[in-house]
Amino acid sequence: MSDAQAVRPAITKYAERNANAPPQLDVFSFLVGKWKGSKTIELPDGKSAEVTWSWIGRYVLDGMAIADELQCSVTNGSSYMGVTLRQYDLSKKAWIVEFINVTMSFLRRQVNADAGSVSVHGKNVVVISEAPDLWSRETYRVESLDDFVYTLELSKDAGRNWDPVQIEMPLSRQE
Repeated sequence: MSDAQAVRPAITKYAERNANAPPQLDVFSFLVGKWKGSKTIELPDGKSAEVTWSWIGRYVLDGMAIADELQCSVTNGSSYMGVTLRQYDLSKKAWIVEFINVTMSFLRRQVNADAGSVSVHGKNVVVISEAPDLWSRETYRVESLDDFVYTLELSKDAGRNWDPVQIEMPLSRQE
């Protein structure tokens, strides 16, 4: 083992982007770091609750992909956790985006070479996931290096019409 290898830490906070990573990975690089947000929501029983969330993005797979972890909690005690893996496949010229819903124990393939899309509109990134019965549209509105807003919309007719925003989460960078 060389001296350089011995000094390098085994675990880094957010890892590092591989210099050989596809340039497309830059689309989601804003997620790398630690984010927090909160807001008051109205519950079905008419009461309100404070929802807090943290979002942590890291380079993974030797810096060739980004994994971002979302954790939410509501003051009534419920919680939620999910992890998204984002990578660009140069051979297929396609995004691969997969979401692991830890709370409900399922994996959803959001985007691959055959279905879904990732597009950039100015500072905004839009991820559309296609399923036979339900499409989703996630928008990342990047307002600055330290703030972005995540929204989720759903469509039951293959994206011709979108229901009103299901989720809206403003986030601010903590690290």
